[in-house]
Amino acid sequence: MAVERVEASILERLSSRQIPVLPSGVPYLLKSLTDENIDFVRLARIIERFPTIAGRLIALVNSAWSSPASTITSLEMVCSRLGLGVVRSISIALAIASPFDPNRCPGFNAEAFWSSTLMTADAASLLAPVASSVNGLEPSTARAAGLLHNLGLLWLATRLPDELHQAFLSVEKNQSSSLRQALSELVGLDDSEAGEHLGSAWNLPEPLVMAMAHYAEPDFQGSHWETVNLVGVAVSLVSAVQQDAPMPVSDSRLERLGITTSAAEKIFLQLNPQLEKTRELAKILFNK
Repeated sequence: MAVERVEASILERLSSRQIPVLPSGVPYLLKSLTDENIDFVRLARIIERFPTIAGRLIALVNSAWSSPASTITSLEMVCSRLGLGVVRSISIALAIASPFDPNRCPGFNAEAFWSSTLMTADAASLLAPVASSVNGLEPSTARAAGLLHNLGLLWLATRLPDELHQAFLSVEKNQSSSLRQALSELVGLDDSEAGEHLGSAWNLPEPLVMAMAHYAEPDFQGSHWETVNLVGVAVSLVSAVQQDAPMPVSDSRLERLGITTSAAEKIFLQLNPQLEKTRELAKILFNK
């Protein structure tokens, strides 16, 4: 009961400092970008409605990161050059990042956060088509769930920067403790609980909210378990890549989702060469 009171108190503090407001049109953008049948032309028409995102994409495609043979000024050419998956991920990431200011937290590493988030989105979109036990989970929806899964941490960095910084310091001192454990002890709720609160306040689709709330629970079998487990596996694969560790083959979620070990290993190998390029991308877009 005491723990519940602490959590309620923290949520009151977060709410009293105002829920971040998504820019006008972002719900429409999120819905459009999870349309599996979208093509370059339609995607360009949608992004045109968001000049800030369009400008960042045009700047990115003409940067050394992309290294085009000639200057690109058309959004259709941007989409063709970068690919639908990259444009989807960057557009969603830029849209959801805009209400936050995580630089208020000294221990928050924007480059690390976004490179991990972007790679998780890629991993989730690659896992969705090979999950034989899952019906109807589109790769674009899996990508969105991967992009949003850790949004609670971004909110805590913005609204409770001192408390989150103390949690980072606690993990540094005690390597056996996870950030989630440190947050629960110091703040009264962890990043997943904060993410669930934020996703619900934003009226995000329930599968996305459930992934935000439960992706770190390997045995989760509740509502929308498919999306939750898929994002959890994606996070696990990306973490192994970042730590230069072997692929985790004993994950019970793989069997639950109907993903064979060989299929998971193939995706794991696809993620490895993306690490440095994704880090560079995150540095360009988010490291202020």
